[in-house]
Amino acid sequence: MIKKFLPLSTIILTLLFSGCNKDNENLIRGKWQLRHIDMPNNSQISTDSVFYSFQLNIFELATLVQGNDFSAEKTNGIYTIKTDSIFMTVTPSYMGNALKSPYYGWHTAEKNFAIKKLDHSALILSCNDTIYTFRKF
Repeated sequence: MIKKFLPLSTIILTLLFSGCNKDNENLIRGKWQLRHIDMPNNSQISTDSVFYSFQLNIFELATLVQGNDFSAEKTNGIYTIKTDSIFMTVTPSYMGNALKSPYYGWHTAEKNFAIKKLDHSALILSCNDTIYTFRKF
């Protein structure tokens, strides 16, 4: 009896977890505005000029820059979602932009975030005890 039930339970669990992954893929698509970053030392950085966009495994990070006209410094790359994590890799030609922005917190070409919350209006990511809070834009 147990031998018959084990393959069935494995299939059901696989479908449940792959369903969560698909939900996250669909929910994360679009543009997200970074609202604040909670640092490990309990300080907080607020912003309204940083945007993360996700579409078909390609992401764009954009920071609006105020000058004579508003322009954006951009960084592009690829991402994958696995269960409750998002793995992002910056395209080498954009690495300089990723490294210099204090809002991105990038130190290498790759960054792994835990997805703490993701729904139609809110996204909360965590990386190395730093929390990034977004709203859907």
